[in-house]
Amino acid sequence: MKENIWYLANDFNKLPPGDVLKNILEDDKKNYDRAESDLYEDIRLLDDAITLYIESLQAAYRLVDKWKNNDSNRATMAILVSTLNYILLARHGILMGYYPEVRDLLRSCYERISRCYLFFYSGKFSRRLLSGEQISQAEVDKELSKLGRDPARRNELLRDLRKYYKFMSDVAHPNLKSFEARYGKKDLGERVGLEYVFGGLMSVERGHITIIRILQTVLSALRILGVILPEQSGSWDRKYQQISKKCDQMVKNT
Repeated sequence: MKENIWYLANDFNKLPPGDVLKNILEDDKKNYDRAESDLYEDIRLLDDAITLYIESLQAAYRLVDKWKNNDSNRATMAILVSTLNYILLARHGILMGYYPEVRDLLRSCYERISRCYLFFYSGKFSRRLLSGEQISQAEVDKELSKLGRDPARRNELLRDLRKYYKFMSDVAHPNLKSFEARYGKKDLGERVGLEYVFGGLMSVERGHITIIRILQTVLSALRILGVILPEQSGSWDRKYQQISKKCDQMVKNT
């Protein structure tokens, strides 16, 4: 699939605003249909992971009476449900070609998934969430790093967490680097603001890479669910391992 950027084929400056919006929406729908076909295998694997996620939430809510009075479980489940909504929105974004904007959603997913880990192990922080208190990401990462027994490993974990969050934030915050995905790197500072780049940017290559990132995010959330709801038959774990193995293979082939 070639790049399909709607404004290249339309005279933006001469069109009525209503027609501009109409073109954006129509081309987004076309991108959605094409992506479902051209990214079929990638989307199918992502959907397998999301399906397992939903299956896990269903299992949890069938047992709600057993954990509804546990602050840690309740806070964790609230965040897991919220994360699923972000994942679903990211899936829609991929099919319409909004790859740069999906990165912002993945940062939000990271914030939620890291809190899931913390809330599951800490009633104190769960109660802070449930009472309406704000908890910064730096504090979350610091507390997560304390879960390890080895001081050196804790420090390493904290550095890794902060490094990853900084990487995600570098392209999510509205700074110059965040424009690269739509404008390209060449003469970026001179071109930003003078060129208008909106609507979906349809590309199999970009879509493939972004789907991998979403899939890795879903797998991270599934790991938490696997700890919260250990399934005795081994069926859940087999499904998880199959999806994880295929994701690893996608990464190697990219």
